[in-house]
Amino acid sequence: MKKLSYILTVVIIAITSCTNKTLDERTAIELIKKEYHYPRVLDYDIYRSDPEQARKVLKSGLKEKGMVTVQRTQKLKDIGEPLIHFTDAAKPYFLPTSEDDKKSNVQKVKIAVEEFDTIKEIKILNSGKMAIVEYSTVRNNTIFGSLLRKGSSRIKQHKAHFLLMENGWQIMKKSDVDLLIFQ
Repeated sequence: MKKLSYILTVVIIAITSCTNKTLDERTAIELIKKEYHYPRVLDYDIYRSDPEQARKVLKSGLKEKGMVTVQRTQKLKDIGEPLIHFTDAAKPYFLPTSEDDKKSNVQKVKIAVEEFDTIKEIKILNSGKMAIVEYSTVRNNTIFGSLLRKGSSRIKQHKAHFLLMENGWQIMKKSDVDLLIFQ
């Protein structure tokens, strides 16, 4: 029995000494991708009955690209009916849309996919118990990406705050970070 407890103690010490005390780039990437669900699909709601949305779709060039047809005029009795109609070429970009949205002539479309890009810097703080990771993501637009604001950047900079716990590194939520800073 003494041998068993001795062996068990050695195994526990070996396992705990193998845990990574410093946050390496590989671990940070894995945790960021898992926590923030990269790559992730960015969606956009197209209000098919809205005249302002119809103007925006026309300006975006989606009609010329063969994705939509837009009814430019509407009779008084047809108010509330869709002005924007999608072609078959647009269907691969459709996302699941709730029944309530469908009744309101709203269609969700995929405008982009945001993917993890690179880690810029890892700052270790507080005696190695906390870390701030600066990283970037890249947004790859679909054909419906033309509906985005013209000034929106393709590459975005982010920060993730990590805390070393007993079971390893974990990403802290923004509210938890604010609590730690103000204490």
